[in-house]
Amino acid sequence: MQGRQGKGYDPWDRSSRELLASTNGSGKQRAIPQRPPRMARVDHPPQTPRVSRPQRQNRSPKSRRRRLLILALVFVTCGLLAGVLGYGLVKYFAAIGSSAGAANTTADFMLALKNQNYDQAYNDLDASITISLNKDAFKQMAQADDQCYGPVTDFNEKAGSATTSADNNIQSYTYDVTRSKSPKTYPLTLTLQKDPNGNWNITKYDNDDLGPAPPSTSCK
Repeated sequence: MQGRQGKGYDPWDRSSRELLASTNGSGKQRAIPQRPPRMARVDHPPQTPRVSRPQRQNRSPKSRRRRLLILALVFVTCGLLAGVLGYGLVKYFAAIGSSAGAANTTADFMLALKNQNYDQAYNDLDASITISLNKDAFKQMAQADDQCYGPVTDFNEKAGSATTSADNNIQSYTYDVTRSKSPKTYPLTLTLQKDPNGNWNITKYDNDDLGPAPPSTSCK
């Protein structure tokens, strides 16, 4: 058995520097990073405080009743607003429908006069007129105006002339009428009333005549 080799030959006697050099294969010792100056030494890592999970709070019966009461008030308010809005829309569209019906009657009447279709014009008159003025008498009156002032050649509704009663049952329209023998236009206002069936009929026209003036006094 061989004795223990001398100092420097036994692996156990090698210095740590030699061991480090043999491990990296370069023959040079690895550089050890230096701690920055004035940096405090930390022996133990800092402890991270644990945040507890928030506990869910159960609502009290009183809080639930209050919440239900608020929801009920919201629903009731929305219902009232919807009812008021719906009623307003119904009245609005009803007024539009009424205006359209009255305007259609006046337009039909004026067009019938222009076409000298007096029977059709007579059908647009209300019973308050026809009860004392039959169809033949109305036709004679219209023809007298045509002979005196000339037939109707054009008519236009005056802007802003339409009026409506508070209950939307009476309306009036004013037209600028042109006749072939007249040098200028003249206004003709037609008043209408809605009957129980919802139909609009003419109840009045200016001076109870369709011309600028009754022909018996102006055409001689």
